Amino acid sequence: MPTAKREPLHWDPTGWHNKRISSGWLYNRSHLIGYQLTGQNNNPKNLITGTEEMNVSGMLPYENEVADYLKESSNNYVRYRVKPIFKGDELLARGVQMEAKSVGSNAVSFNVYVFNVQPGVVLNYSDGTSRVQN
Repeated sequence: MPTAKREPLHWDPTGWHNKRISSGWLYNRSHLIGYQLTGQNNNPKNLITGTEEMNVSGMLPYENEVADYLKESSNNYVRYRVKPIFKGDELLARGVQMEAKSVGSNAVSFNVYVFNVQPGVVLNYSDGTSRVQN
């Protein structure tokens, strides 16, 4: 888990065509394994283009569950995997599969699919462009 101050992200993952929408920025540079768990910030192998909805509302609660459990005790361990799901040659992932299981207990146990969508926005998964719905 990180101890240094987090630096700004500068790596643009595939499908990165960010723009402002009524609720803020459409896309986040989404860590597959959350920064709070790795301290890796600009690792291109750990970043995908994810909507604000996917990253904050979808992924973050599960990342927090894992982080909170790990912070409880140095004896706590979690098997954890996050897999981006792409269709064919598309540049924007359709979503991510998140799996976690605490070792030696059932404190953390989930296997979920988080869709890479944003309400009111139509995404072009082939290249990452988008349009706001009328």
